Amino acid sequence: MPELRRAAEEFGAVCLGWGGLFELAGKRVGVAHGHMTSDIRQVLAQRPDYLLTGHAHYPIDVVIHGLRRINPGALSRADPFTVALLEVESGTLQVLEVAQ
Repeated sequence: MPELRRAAEEFGAVCLGWGGLFELAGKRVGVAHGHMTSDIRQVLAQRPDYLLTGHAHYPIDVVIHGLRRINPGALSRADPFTVALLEVESGTLQVLEVAQ
């Protein structure tokens, strides 16, 4: 992960490592890859409004115990390739197919 941290610094971005939380439009947005429960637990402990995860190669949009969990799908090992656009303030989610 040191290479990712260096690249983020070079472009003025923030690297959250295996997971973290940021605020956007007054909402707390947690992110984690999704394959390690310890990473997800650490993010959940920060009580996000949204939890964005990966790992599963298909889109997911569910609400569990008041927390909205979104997985955009994948751009590899998936059929179709998908990405997700979330309008944080309104909660509107679009899952878009990407040409392979």
